[in-house]
Amino acid sequence: MNMVVIMPTYNEAANVGPMINLLFGEVFPVISGADMSLLVVDDDSPDGTGEIVGKMQACFDRLYLSIGIKTGLGHAYVRGMRYAMDRLGADAVVEMDADFQHDPKYLIPMVKAFAEGADYVIGSRFTPGGSIPPGWAWHRRAVSILGNAFARRMLKLPGIHDLTTGFRLTRVRGVLDRIDLTLLMALNRFAYKVDLLYRSVMLAERTVEVPIHFLERHDERSKFSVQEIFSTLKVVIRLRFISKSH
Repeated sequence: MNMVVIMPTYNEAANVGPMINLLFGEVFPVISGADMSLLVVDDDSPDGTGEIVGKMQACFDRLYLSIGIKTGLGHAYVRGMRYAMDRLGADAVVEMDADFQHDPKYLIPMVKAFAEGADYVIGSRFTPGGSIPPGWAWHRRAVSILGNAFARRMLKLPGIHDLTTGFRLTRVRGVLDRIDLTLLMALNRFAYKVDLLYRSVMLAERTVEVPIHFLERHDERSKFSVQEIFSTLKVVIRLRFISKSH
């Protein structure tokens, strides 16, 4: 089983080296039944993120690097997914952040769920056993919790607790290879995540949520913004109308 972790980066020079060492030194070795690779998709970071990864490739055989122009998170993931499927022969891909908000240890139960028959595995902050950072401001916690509740209701997915998580594992055959990634909405924003999750859940025969404790960024620079909130709401509403028309 060929599993590719796709990790988009932009100005992550402080995090990418420690993350690579942790994955290859502690996490990948304890995952059985899967050949684990890491594909760093760098948007030509001016802080030298790509150069750090390039140098570390000499140490790790299954570390790959794709460098492109900065056009948005969704575009970076699409580039990475195409690379993983077309050039690395991935059986499954994992979407994962480089900034340690996604604790790499959760790869272990996520890959286990896939090996046990799941087509789509969601690293969920809102399923029992999961959590969001206690240090988040009340308004950010409210937006995250209420936003997910709104999306669940609008998209009629009561069994899915976290529709905006960025930590997901997707089977390629029958799920990811049936989605036209270039047609996903809001590829320049985080909101693309909801569109991709919805389409993946619709195609997957079995979806599993693995509880995760979502962490603060190591450098404490938040990606939270009002623009992202409105973009996500817009995607949810459009998906609702699309689902009603089919």
